[in-house]
Amino acid sequence: MRLFFYLLSPFKLKIGYFFCDLISFIIFILNTNIVKISRVNINIAYKQNSAEENEILIRNSVKQSIRSYYETLYCLSRDQNSISKCIFKVENRFLSTQTKRDSGLILFSGHNRSIDMLLNHVTNYEKITGIFKPIKIKAFDVFVKKSRKRSGSDVFETNFSGVKELFSALKDNKTIAMAADQVPADKMGVFASFFGKDAYTTNLIPSLHSKTKSPIVSVAIHLDNETNNLYVRYNSKFPFIENKEFDARSMNKEIEKIIDINPADYNWEYKRFKKNPESGLNIYK
Repeated sequence: MRLFFYLLSPFKLKIGYFFCDLISFIIFILNTNIVKISRVNINIAYKQNSAEENEILIRNSVKQSIRSYYETLYCLSRDQNSISKCIFKVENRFLSTQTKRDSGLILFSGHNRSIDMLLNHVTNYEKITGIFKPIKIKAFDVFVKKSRKRSGSDVFETNFSGVKELFSALKDNKTIAMAADQVPADKMGVFASFFGKDAYTTNLIPSLHSKTKSPIVSVAIHLDNETNNLYVRYNSKFPFIENKEFDARSMNKEIEKIIDINPADYNWEYKRFKKNPESGLNIYK
């Protein structure tokens, strides 16, 4: 299986990006779902932009999304040391400056480029416990889980048992990591503003913080547009007040700050606003 992913990503990243850009050009011309969904989301998030500005952003976003898929394939077929060399620099070196903690740590991010590339970086400093939605193709799901464990993570499915593992890890003063911009299951979140529009938002991170008093730090991977190099940026710890609505807004605001650094980096093809509190209509149809 590792060979299969290697054959899909045989080149180093910058060479691979060239072929990704050709693919993204075709995808944009064909106006596939990734383009349509990205267009809806970007027009919501950046409604202050002109139509021309947003079309440029949509085109760039699709290009970076295809590149991020290549980054993930690259991660699944290389050793940790090779992947680590892809990170050009780290801003706000939070984990490398940590002293011994007397509590767990909650790291969260959004779908900004490759989650596997980011996870590989974090596991250079900390063993991570995380939860992920299973991949529909079982053989791929098994391999991806093994790959993530190989890099130093404990991986569990996004269900009640997985949440218990996160809680146990925090109680043992370990580090957990999860994406905070996935649409949670019914009754597992609250509606909170995201770029000015209500989005159904997970309350798991604030809940774990409330129960364990573990600090929360956001982290993301970005592309430096001038050099085409990847870098990681940690943000400062910020307080939650144990109010579901306020904490969800705070979390979404932090993700907005991550996205605004380089909006094209974000995977806008996720149906972030598919649950509508007003009319129940699917805006992606």
